[in-house]
Amino acid sequence: MKTTQLNFSKIISTLKYLGVVTMFVAGLTAFSGCAKKGCTDTAADNYDPDATEDDGSCTIAGCMDETSDNYNADATEDDGSCIAARDKFIASYNVQEACSSGNYTYSITIVTSSSGPLKVIINNLGDFTTTINATATVDHSNITIDNAVYNNATLTGSGSINGNILTMTYTITDNATGNSDQCTMTCTKQ
Repeated sequence: MKTTQLNFSKIISTLKYLGVVTMFVAGLTAFSGCAKKGCTDTAADNYDPDATEDDGSCTIAGCMDETSDNYNADATEDDGSCIAARDKFIASYNVQEACSSGNYTYSITIVTSSSGPLKVIINNLGDFTTTINATATVDHSNITIDNAVYNNATLTGSGSINGNILTMTYTITDNATGNSDQCTMTCTKQ
């Protein structure tokens, strides 16, 4: 009968080798499992190029007021830079007006209204004998005169601003007679 002789030093050497390999693999697993947390959004103000796991800390500064001209839908932090849409309209204007009843030259002033952040008041609209101060709503570069009755006359209209020039069209209808006047205004900021 043949007996197998065990070589204990070879077995111990093999076990040591397997132990070192096991520890090395375990170490690699542990180190690769350590992700660096931080902001991974490249558009964020605090982007961390070394971060491998987003921790929800990303911030984007900008205007968060949806009614402002410079609203930033991606902003997570309001930086106070909002520009109110109505600000570009606030001024005094020289008006050249062409109406079905004739041509007119006069001045208007547009001021803020306490009715809301998109509301303005157009003082002296139409330069009528009885002054009309019409309320209007702005939407970025557009303006719409709120439908209203002024001194027994219904006024409707709209326009837009481009730089220092505000162009508006409106219709005024005398409610007693039904007569209407349609006008186009070219207003230049003073």
